[in-house]
Amino acid sequence: MKFLQKLLLCLLSAFVVGLVFRRLASKYAADIIPVDFIYLAAYLPLLIAPVVVFIWYSRERRGLANAIKIWIMQIIAFFLALDLAMFGLQKLQKLQMLIPLGMLDSPFSSFSGYNLVWAFFHFSYGFTSIIALLQIIAAALILFKRTRLLGSLIALPMLVFITLLDIFYAMPLGVLAQGIVLLAAVIYFIVAEGGHLFPLLFKCSDNSSTPVKWLWPALFVLIPILCAFHLQHPNRHPELTGKYRVENLKIDNVPYKARFSTDSILSHVYLDIADEVVFSWNDYRRIRIGQYKLGKNGDIHMQWRYPASGIGTFKGILRPNGAHQLKLAGKMDGKRYQMILMKE
Repeated sequence: MKFLQKLLLCLLSAFVVGLVFRRLASKYAADIIPVDFIYLAAYLPLLIAPVVVFIWYSRERRGLANAIKIWIMQIIAFFLALDLAMFGLQKLQKLQMLIPLGMLDSPFSSFSGYNLVWAFFHFSYGFTSIIALLQIIAAALILFKRTRLLGSLIALPMLVFITLLDIFYAMPLGVLAQGIVLLAAVIYFIVAEGGHLFPLLFKCSDNSSTPVKWLWPALFVLIPILCAFHLQHPNRHPELTGKYRVENLKIDNVPYKARFSTDSILSHVYLDIADEVVFSWNDYRRIRIGQYKLGKNGDIHMQWRYPASGIGTFKGILRPNGAHQLKLAGKMDGKRYQMILMKE
């Protein structure tokens, strides 16, 4: 190995050891070890890594037997396996995917990306248990050199998925760093232990004639293109789609305005894809859901289906009223409604 390769391998081992130690010690030993000491100890491997590189390099220059690489790879495998196994055990013990019950009754749009992920996986203990068992199996295989490649191949899709969740759902930086480092370690093991298998993945054994050979790729490209051109996009009125705040509400020419958050006043209107429409009375539990039809002259007809079918309609006029504003007027439940819709 070249000097730079040695340095990168030592730094990888330092990051794996430091991050795994920090996570496990912070979770299980914070009551007996000061948190500042835990974080300080987690950074020590980064200082030790360059020293190990120079020792490794000097031993090779003198022609001495070298077991440093084997030890470094075993250390990476041990801490990687330990972290994966602990993640699996925490899922089985219901120590992950924790989210307050009160938050689960909050509006979906109020959730952060972090809470969305936790709420989704919290729903099914059976699903998280299967993921946990796969993590434990992968950890056990990674621990031993003869099965390390198989364990890494099992862990790879899980860690790719977790890392993408960390990135696109705005997880804390510490969580993201942990996922990236573990993923890097798994990729290193796959390259180091399975490099001889890569040529087999691209080995050509197709002896069919040229026209037949290109038939399936051509169909693979053509069919999705035809389907995409044929399908009508459900967002039929993109200029209207959005969430609107109701202002200047009048019912039978009488102004209405909510003074408190508990007042049951029509507060929001949602014009959604597939011509869905929602009226919200200042509370997510008091809503009407239906579908609207828009005429050429701004005539709008809404047919409600929730909370029960046949609960009436809204018939009126919907017209632009300046930038990001709409004016809606019509009749519902025998009353005349007038309002300004401000897009949020």
